[in-house]
Amino acid sequence: MKKKFIKISSIVFVIVIILIVLIGFLLAFLPARMTKTHTNKIVKMYLDDMNYDIEDFTEKWDDKIEEDLIIAKDGHSIPVFYILNEDSYDRKTIVLVHWHESNHKAMYPIAELFLKQGYNVVLYDGRAHGNNTAKTVTFGYYEKDDLQIVIDYINGKMTKNNIIGALGQSMGGATIGYYSGTDHAAEYLDFAIIDSGFTSMDAEITWQIKSFIIPMPTKLLTKLGNISNSQLYGFSYKEVSIIDAMKKNNIPTLIIHSKLDNKCPYYMGEELFEAIQHDNKQMITFDNSKHLCAFWDDKKKYKEAVFRFINAYTN
Repeated sequence: MKKKFIKISSIVFVIVIILIVLIGFLLAFLPARMTKTHTNKIVKMYLDDMNYDIEDFTEKWDDKIEEDLIIAKDGHSIPVFYILNEDSYDRKTIVLVHWHESNHKAMYPIAELFLKQGYNVVLYDGRAHGNNTAKTVTFGYYEKDDLQIVIDYINGKMTKNNIIGALGQSMGGATIGYYSGTDHAAEYLDFAIIDSGFTSMDAEITWQIKSFIIPMPTKLLTKLGNISNSQLYGFSYKEVSIIDAMKKNNIPTLIIHSKLDNKCPYYMGEELFEAIQHDNKQMITFDNSKHLCAFWDDKKKYKEAVFRFINAYTN
């Protein structure tokens, strides 16, 4: 009887270890893999849930959209969608960077906000999302390089100096935060807006594990996911640190975050704000919005905060 118990216990132990290792591997593998079909489905669900009429946007702006492909440093293609106001490149321009599991169309509602203010808007599909041909998502690690290339592309279209800003949501915000600490951003970006961003890949993965319905060994799974990520993609969770990049940020920056954000908790917005070493920064807080919902819950407050910030630092 005792031997049977020991045998069963050993089998259970091995199964548990295998499951934990498998989950650790999946924590690295699954978030980094996207498909066009999946991102299209997620964006449709999102815009339908928000009762946003994408066909109305297309009718208004389709003839103003110029589509192009940029080749990134590592050879993948970045689809770019340049929406021109008054058929001129020489206007104030905003780059909108979408969130994880979506594509450029997820930013149409905010694009419309800027278009109505006379801005040109540039959208693009991030790594491994939509029609971007990169194989993996890196939570800002390589996405910041794609953003730099897009900004170079915009500058190449202009014939004189114009204001260029960037607004991103969730991983898009983290990408902008990561990029904002570079010398390139200091030279070419006039302002940054980070909506619902996370502080680091390590912190975000840890938060997601803690949010599981079934309690899980957070530290162990994070460590295993980190090892898998390093082996699969060549960088660790801790290397993807938006906080460290923000300490080098030299451009006016607005942080937008909600206290009820259930994906990138509010403390992350506060830490991003505190990491910025200069005083050309603002933070706007929404009290009752879930992740990515501040814009929808109070468009008036969102719009006023964004353009008050931009006007304060670009006029």
